[in-house]
Amino acid sequence: MLKTTLVILTLGYGGTTHLAVAEAETQEDCLAKAEVLDQILTGAGAKITALRCGQTDLRLTPYNHSYAEGELRWHYHIKLHGTEREDGFTMAPTAAGRCSADGADEFCTISAQAPVEE
Repeated sequence: MLKTTLVILTLGYGGTTHLAVAEAETQEDCLAKAEVLDQILTGAGAKITALRCGQTDLRLTPYNHSYAEGELRWHYHIKLHGTEREDGFTMAPTAAGRCSADGADEFCTISAQAPVEE
């Protein structure tokens, strides 16, 4: 089942792209969360690569604000659609070293959020 999801891409140490996701009730809720997170992350000095709302059937474990570097072990390929926050994305798990990002709208990411089997 598709679920509205906010994808947060930030620039991490060594130039890696970090992924965090948060589920939302509706597209409007997602866009509101994106606006708040943009302000918080920018205020904290984070380098935001993208904030995008869309629907996916891929579920990830809940985001945790305090994770150890060793927990960044889940890899995902993200393709952004369009240029606006509401234009959506495609997200798929990938193996470390097996991701290929072929354009400015594609990212090989790392996350502390693991895929969840339903």
